[in-house]
Amino acid sequence: MSSHHYCSSQIACMFIAICSILTVCEGFLSPQQTLSTRQSLNDQQQQEQHRAQSETASCSSVLFLSSVSRNQKSDPSTFKGRKNNSKNKGKYNNKNKNKKPSKWDRRRSKDNLDALAAKPRPVIIDYSEERDVEATERRLLTTAGNDKCEHFGSCPGCGPDRTVGDTEILRSAARFFSSTAIRKNRIDVERSGDEWVVEEEDDGFYEVVVPSETSDWRTQAKLVAAPKSGDQWAKDGCFFGLYQRGSHQVLDMPNCQVHHPSINRAIEALIKATKKTGTPAYSDNGGLRYVQFQVERTTGRIALTLVWGTSDIKWTQPALSRLTKELVKSEPDLWHSMWCHCNDSPGNNIFSRNPKNWHRLSGHEFVREPLAVGNLGWLHFSPLVFRQGNLDGFDVIANDVARAVPGGSKVCELYAGVGMLGLTSLVFHHQNHEAYRDQIDGYGEPLTWVRCSDENPANPRCFSASVRSLPREITEYQETKSSEPTTLGDLMKAMEAGGDDFQNQGTPRIGPKISYMVASAAQALKSGQALGADTLIVDPPRKGLEDEVLDELCKPFNPKQPCVESPDMVTVPDYLVNWTNDVTKLIYVSCGFDALARDCEKLLSSGGGWKLESATGYILFPGSNHVETLCIFQRR
Repeated sequence: MSSHHYCSSQIACMFIAICSILTVCEGFLSPQQTLSTRQSLNDQQQQEQHRAQSETASCSSVLFLSSVSRNQKSDPSTFKGRKNNSKNKGKYNNKNKNKKPSKWDRRRSKDNLDALAAKPRPVIIDYSEERDVEATERRLLTTAGNDKCEHFGSCPGCGPDRTVGDTEILRSAARFFSSTAIRKNRIDVERSGDEWVVEEEDDGFYEVVVPSETSDWRTQAKLVAAPKSGDQWAKDGCFFGLYQRGSHQVLDMPNCQVHHPSINRAIEALIKATKKTGTPAYSDNGGLRYVQFQVERTTGRIALTLVWGTSDIKWTQPALSRLTKELVKSEPDLWHSMWCHCNDSPGNNIFSRNPKNWHRLSGHEFVREPLAVGNLGWLHFSPLVFRQGNLDGFDVIANDVARAVPGGSKVCELYAGVGMLGLTSLVFHHQNHEAYRDQIDGYGEPLTWVRCSDENPANPRCFSASVRSLPREITEYQETKSSEPTTLGDLMKAMEAGGDDFQNQGTPRIGPKISYMVASAAQALKSGQALGADTLIVDPPRKGLEDEVLDELCKPFNPKQPCVESPDMVTVPDYLVNWTNDVTKLIYVSCGFDALARDCEKLLSSGGGWKLESATGYILFPGSNHVETLCIFQRR
């Protein structure tokens, strides 16, 4: 045997001996020590894997992303999939494993979130100016830009040539609130002792407000795509507009007087891009069907949604990639984000209900809008959630709702959307409760809590982002030190005295003040969302309140039902529970006046004890025969 082979044999024997010694030593350890050692090693490995995965995911976190979108390249104008071979996969993982924390990772830490939440943000709407009586009178006499609009007469977006205040819906609303059936249940008539029956069609009770300018007010628009030459097979691009009255003929609408200037700019860019790329309009074989433009008011940028008439995003190629690339090339500073929604369903529904049909192609997930009050906090919207077409005007409504909520209230908001009204009320009372303490008797505390709910599963993601944009002193209970602990005897005395909040004595509130539940309005009530709430905010769709919700509100007050905040503490059977028993103020925001009139009559004629305190109409869409109405009811 050569000396080289002899040395190799010695090294091998030594290695085997060392392994044997280590195995024997491990045997002397207790099973718990061995298990804990292995567990700690496993934990370290899992932490490394989790950190690498979170760094990778932070680059493209989006709700309901498709597999195509998750594999998108860094180029924002295309999303062709990455080849899924082992070589690329290893490179990608190694690259992210050694990657430094991104800017978004650093922003997500609690300390940085608090610092960001404390920073003032732009204030877009001056409430006192928009709510000014003289401004409303001036706007009521304008013609909503119709005298300047080249599309007036054929466009269904604006009504006949008349002033903003000269609409049939406003006259009908004034007659309704001046009728005998409503007057006998109005608080102002009850206090003044006036007669119920009057011959006037408008007794001045119904206030009308124009909360924004009558041109350039639309910050969200949904338009139809149509072939430019009328031939769906021609590759000369598309134009965008609305269906003409009583037909499916699309009216071209460049330079609309009510559109935000950024929307008109985006339409022009889209027309040029579809022509250059030969993008087809919708037909039986797919194509561009609708477009949605959402303006981020602080930047003027557009969140663009392209609705494609196909069932899957892969069938949009290569037309979609070419179109988005050309849009970014022609207007690089205009786009906030680009989305594709696949919808091949029959009918005129712009969006399908399947959340998996949404695909973010580029840009940020959320459009951020300032809260309607103060200079802190942002509302977050994605294309998957409802957003008002006139945000400037709805900011004024949100302000009025916040001022109608009594200080220190416990608030339940149904049909909440992203929680705009609840969040606005929470911030308003936190920032103003000290100022109002000396002005209003009994007013001295911010809101106790706010519970929001809606059935859209995409809402909580926007809601959570909005809550994180606020300081924790607004959204969470602050720790308080009690000088003397509450004894069992004190609790018994409070219970015997009939105190409403005896269940909270001795247990200071902790955690968030505001919460969200994904549920329909009826389901939210049956889950106890309104238990303990003294104020209920509802903002239903045009069809009005659900029958189950209206039935609960019409039930008479039950003095034997204890005031508790959780269904677990209710001492009566579920079929006897009045789920809105504790509500004393109802704030009703309506976008469909016919449904509001029906609900209002039923509420006032029921045994629920409701009286009408005020009714205000807001012309959110100047030039149209539409009115948003805010009604405030008190339980007497």
